[in-house]
Amino acid sequence: MNTQTKMQKNWYVSVGAAAVLAVTVGMGTAMAGALDSSWKEATLPQVKAMLQKDSGKVSGDTVTYSGKTVHVVAAAVLPGFPFPSFEVHDKKNPTLDIPAGATVDVTFINTNKGFGHSFDITQKTPPFAVMPVIDPIVAGTGFSPVPKDGKFGYTNFTWHPTAGTYYYVCQIPGHAATGMFGKIIVK
Repeated sequence: MNTQTKMQKNWYVSVGAAAVLAVTVGMGTAMAGALDSSWKEATLPQVKAMLQKDSGKVSGDTVTYSGKTVHVVAAAVLPGFPFPSFEVHDKKNPTLDIPAGATVDVTFINTNKGFGHSFDITQKTPPFAVMPVIDPIVAGTGFSPVPKDGKFGYTNFTWHPTAGTYYYVCQIPGHAATGMFGKIIVK
């Protein structure tokens, strides 16, 4: 094995160990905390209907939004997508292109039955650590409950971004480090 292959293997072992630790100590559930009034439950048909309300248009790996109010609908780990990832408009971790001055209404849905997730926005750039300290978070959901009983958690928040480059990330340990993030360009 060459040095690069050994480094990659060690990295995956470290990330895997962090994920196992999180599951073992119930971190996915514990970090989600109690279901507060900002988190609601939806069935799969309701989730599919919510996904259709995203107001962006897809071009390649970018979802472009226009207008004074935009609606972003992001889901964590929909069936058929790799874990961990976000999906917007059937794209894995797409770049979101948003007009400056727009009001951004975000709906975040956690469909992953094994973990809580978060959809948080930051200007901190990748790479992200396995045990992330992503500071500051400029908007977001915080940790979601773990879906159960055939229902999925979702919540909404509103963001008023200024021009710049941002990233949407999951703050569960190991998730952003293994690719659960995407770029937001506000211009």
